[in-house]
Amino acid sequence: QRRSVVILSFDAESNGLHGEAFAIGAVLLPDDPSALTEHFFARCPIAGDVDPWVRDNVLPPIADERETHATPREMRDAFWTWLTSHMTGAVVVVDCGWPVEAGVLSACVADDPSRAFKGPYPLHEVASLLLAASLDPLASYAEQVLPGRSERKHHPVYDAHVSALCARMALERCAAKRSTDASDGGAE
Repeated sequence: QRRSVVILSFDAESNGLHGEAFAIGAVLLPDDPSALTEHFFARCPIAGDVDPWVRDNVLPPIADERETHATPREMRDAFWTWLTSHMTGAVVVVDCGWPVEAGVLSACVADDPSRAFKGPYPLHEVASLLLAASLDPLASYAEQVLPGRSERKHHPVYDAHVSALCARMALERCAAKRSTDASDGGAE
């Protein structure tokens, strides 16, 4: 019997692909599928002109969420505190980390250089896990892992939850393949 792992996934929304993050969501998916998932959400005002893609695709799903922090720095500090208090013993994942989530972590370290060696390591990409599981790393599995909630796409907590579930699906698929290969002596 395979034992699931605890997965911590986070997602950020930035003002443009390489812009500053203005919303961060994270989930801690327990190893017991019946247990409640913990989550984190933070949002701050967007500095400058809003990117048209962000206006059309990201702001609608988070329209009902209030701004929780006055500045991006305050938001990142809150996220860093949550992240580092929950990541021990978890597999930490992001969907495709470059450039947005990697940028958030880099900004957290720039905010406080004492954080340089305290972040998530290793940081796994869900896309790479899907590829290792012989699944299309660019396909959407949202309806498969979290059906009926696609209206929340681009809400960072929703996206982090989908990523965590996709990571679990890929890891379980890889484990099942290893188990099958071991039981048949590795024959193709």
